[in-house]
Amino acid sequence: MPESTIQFAWREPRTSAGFQAGVCLHGHTMHSQECLSFLPRYLHHVPGISQIVSYYERGPRRVDFARAWWTPPLTPASALRLERDQIASLGLRPMVSLTDHDDIEAGLALGITADPRDTPISVEWTVPYERTFFHLGVHNIPRHAARDWMDAMAEFTRAPREAALRTILNELTRDPDVLIVLNHPFWLEEGVVESDHRRALDRLLRECICWFDAFELNGTRRWKENAETIELARAHSRPVISGGDRHACEPSACINLTNAGSFAEFVAEIHAGRSSILFLPQYREPMAQRVLEASRDILRTYPEYPGRERWTDRIFYRGEDGEARTLAQIWQGREPWLPASAAAAVQLLGGIRLHPALRAFLSERGEMQP
Repeated sequence: MPESTIQFAWREPRTSAGFQAGVCLHGHTMHSQECLSFLPRYLHHVPGISQIVSYYERGPRRVDFARAWWTPPLTPASALRLERDQIASLGLRPMVSLTDHDDIEAGLALGITADPRDTPISVEWTVPYERTFFHLGVHNIPRHAARDWMDAMAEFTRAPREAALRTILNELTRDPDVLIVLNHPFWLEEGVVESDHRRALDRLLRECICWFDAFELNGTRRWKENAETIELARAHSRPVISGGDRHACEPSACINLTNAGSFAEFVAEIHAGRSSILFLPQYREPMAQRVLEASRDILRTYPEYPGRERWTDRIFYRGEDGEARTLAQIWQGREPWLPASAAAAVQLLGGIRLHPALRAFLSERGEMQP
């Protein structure tokens, strides 16, 4: 039977004692494309900004947010450094698996400058299934065939066929060093109906559970959802595993602890059903606070990244001609005052800490901790 242990750094001192390494799984870099179709639904709850969004949704120059996406600010090297520094601060040797959406360039690049035993080639694979989408963390893809595997996964995402999904999963798991994780199983893609997703999840697990090594506890999802994932994993006799799901500059809110000497040895532990998860102090922070801080990171200026310094360099829009351009290109370097004001407001709010009384209230409601 799987042996998953879960610890919380704010409750148990010296939680890393007895372990030699920390593993960060599920982090994003500039190579991820993050759709903005969800944005209006959230921004309509923010007074002032809601009116700006309505103007662009219904105004004379209507914006289709489904055609827009943003890319996280960090390069592969800076994302690796961020996660390594946090793990090293715990007195552990770092292993970091970066998983961009449907892209393996981060792992390929880091394999040249970092030890590939600790920085595997990995991806968060988008899997269309029935009327919903699932995300699979595919870790430690064989380096010699990584591009071929990515091509096969990308082809399935473009033109999904259930038989092809089973074939890809079966072939991947023939390699004993590959790890396949069902990421945030209850997360809903924008526009997906929850009942459709639940029905598809039941079927996916009936037909594909033999190829899934673990279910993810996600560092950016509320504990109620993670608790449901624990029950799901228990029902299917699978371990749970950490997944930071970092998109901005806050390091992963949960990691795995291990005594493995390499990522491949860590994979063997998970295959054997052994997983030790540590939730870090930032997971206790109110989700609203964390989202605002991440938004500030996404929108602020990074002079150290030439060509991607401003938020307008990192947000793209696909026009009627099918061409994708940055907002900086579309606006020719001149930011309209409405979106510029909205971005400034989000950056300001992201720098304001919640009042202690509100933090305590959220804690009592169970948002911040299990």
